[in-house]
Amino acid sequence: MKYLKKDIFLLFSLLLLSMAVASQTEAINNSVPANFKEYTQLEMGDILFDTPKAPKQKLLKSKIFFRGKLLKSPLLKNDEAVVYRMVITCCTADALPLGILVKLPSNIQFHDGDWVGIAGTLELLPFNDRLKTIDPLANMVPPEKVFPYFTATKAYKINAPKDEYIYVQYNY
Repeated sequence: MKYLKKDIFLLFSLLLLSMAVASQTEAINNSVPANFKEYTQLEMGDILFDTPKAPKQKLLKSKIFFRGKLLKSPLLKNDEAVVYRMVITCCTADALPLGILVKLPSNIQFHDGDWVGIAGTLELLPFNDRLKTIDPLANMVPPEKVFPYFTATKAYKINAPKDEYIYVQYNY
């Protein structure tokens, strides 16, 4: 009987551990949450700023998912971070960081350089000039002096993609 109790306790502990690993795997498997559409920072920038007849309002009312590296800055609030990707137009020497300022859900702690998946909604806010020193943000400011501000409903660590860069595709 003494060994049976130990065996049951051990099995129960293993079951709990496997459940914890399974839920953590969901976050790390890089999947897009249901009812969200995935965009890259480059695609959002193109829609918001570069494309003359871009469906800007549709994007601003959508449930969006994107992924990137996290950057913290003392210029931001504690619950804010920049999520960015490096964009290449020709070669790695011309790589440019494009980032979006994200308001993270409460009680979420990430570190600089963590790869994260972010799900939520996007709005445009007047650009605050003090943020110009944060390269990934300054590179997303159009002539209208607004910038994308993302309110995350979900945020979790993910694995870095096989290719961390986003490439500009030219159609000649």
